[in-house]
Amino acid sequence: MKQYRPAALIGCLIVVLGGCASFGPQEAQRHYVLEVPPAREKTVATPRTTTLLIAPTTVSGFYETQDIVYSRAPGMRAYYQLHAWTERPGRRLSELLVIRLERAGSFSTVSTVVSGVKGQVILGTHLSEFYHDAAVAPGYVKVTLTAELTDPVRRVLLARRSFEQSVPATSYDAAGAVQAFNVAVTRLLDDIATWVEASAPR
Repeated sequence: MKQYRPAALIGCLIVVLGGCASFGPQEAQRHYVLEVPPAREKTVATPRTTTLLIAPTTVSGFYETQDIVYSRAPGMRAYYQLHAWTERPGRRLSELLVIRLERAGSFSTVSTVVSGVKGQVILGTHLSEFYHDAAVAPGYVKVTLTAELTDPVRRVLLARRSFEQSVPATSYDAAGAVQAFNVAVTRLLDDIATWVEASAPR
């Protein structure tokens, strides 16, 4: 039987433990808030006497996550490691839409769709693209959303439109993409508010 010297055993143990050890500081998990600057509150002379309900934003499957999505090639998507949103983009967009349309002042009431609250107009949105295109540095973010206005009483579609924003990233990483997402969403909210104002019945 082969004999192992104590020194050799100690050397092997050091190698094994060394393989499990981690040297140097570990990068911490970072969470980002999807945020936009507050829109100026408007005073509308004759606001609609209707209630606008905002349905929760639906999201394409891969983007229904707190992970920040990027792409390095057409048709490819991946998640950034150690970088995430504080909440899922679809949920956050719903919150921001309510705030933005309340400040627009065009409706007597703006509310999320909840039990017991009735509205004459419902705004539904679907987020189909929400990623950092990083094929070429620093890349850009792409946000694509479809909005629909419906009459829940007559059950008819009043208007439908797709919105898209592409904004250059400020740096070639998740943090730079987040800054661009904030700008893209701000512009998107402005476009939707203008469209709702023009398309909703009086």
